[in-house]
Amino acid sequence: MKKNKKKKKPLLTAAKAVMLLLTAVFSLIMTIMAGAGLIYNGDSYGRKLVNIGIILIISGILMTLGAFFCVFRKTLHNVISIICTVPGLVLCLVMLHRLCMHADNAGWTDSVTITPISDMYASRILPVIAPAALSLVIAIVQLFSFEAAEERRIKKQKKLDAENAQAPSIIG
Repeated sequence: MKKNKKKKKPLLTAAKAVMLLLTAVFSLIMTIMAGAGLIYNGDSYGRKLVNIGIILIISGILMTLGAFFCVFRKTLHNVISIICTVPGLVLCLVMLHRLCMHADNAGWTDSVTITPISDMYASRILPVIAPAALSLVIAIVQLFSFEAAEERRIKKQKKLDAENAQAPSIIG
């Protein structure tokens, strides 16, 4: 019996490409650079913002790992993708909120445009929602695809066949 070739899915492939590009720009570069900036200037900002910076870096790494794992079609990889992406996004958004609240309370503004610095942080970090959402959608679509369900069914059937196999004769 020949193994069926998997069908190409150009829409899913395009979504993965866009997600990886957005992840590289927003989840990886913007989030990690914002966190690194907070850590670098930690002497003048204080320990609270250094901790926010560390957690921003961790959240960026988690979201990037989630995007990386959802590229693969295996069930385990998609589960890992969801497990990494959701906490990464939640951590990032919570830390962004705390950072913006601190910046607003401290009265931080841009010296040229006199706009609040919290607006700059929000405009640079909030777009992480797009690649994280794409990662979640892709992972969920792949988890519940017909091919994945068929793969799990075949694996389960092989396990049942092995358990129910006739025992070898001990007499001879």
